Amino acid sequence: MPSAEFINIVIGLIGGILGFLIKDYLDRRRELESQRIVDRREHYRNLLLCLKSLNEGKREHIELLSFEYAFLWLHAPDSVIHSANNLIGRLNSRGKQPKVLQEVGELVLAMRKDLGFQKTKLANDDFHTLK
Repeated sequence: MPSAEFINIVIGLIGGILGFLIKDYLDRRRELESQRIVDRREHYRNLLLCLKSLNEGKREHIELLSFEYAFLWLHAPDSVIHSANNLIGRLNSRGKQPKVLQEVGELVLAMRKDLGFQKTKLANDDFHTLK
C-alpha cells in the first residue's frame, strides 16, 4: 500500500499538470479572441472605407464592399449584420447619393459594441462626417 506522502506527491503532480493545461487552454483562447478582434477591426475599417467611397460618388470599391459584407455574415454578430442590411437597403433604394448618415451611424455603433464597447452612451445619430 502506497504511503500517504507518495499519494500527496501524485495528487500534487496531477493538480499541477491540470492547472498547467487549464492555464494553457485559457491563454490560447484569450489569444484567439484577441486576434479575432484585430481581424474584425481591419474588416470594419475596410467596410467604412468602401462606404466612404460610395458616399463620394465613386463606385470602384463595390466589389470590396461585397466581400466585406460577406465577411460580416461569417464573423460579425447579428446586430452588425442587421445594421449593414439596413444601410445596404437604403443605398440600393435611393440611387447614387442617398443620405444614409443615420444608417452608417447605426452600423458603426453596432461595430463598436462588437469590439468591446458594450456600455457606450453614444447613439446612431451621434455619428458625424466632415462635409
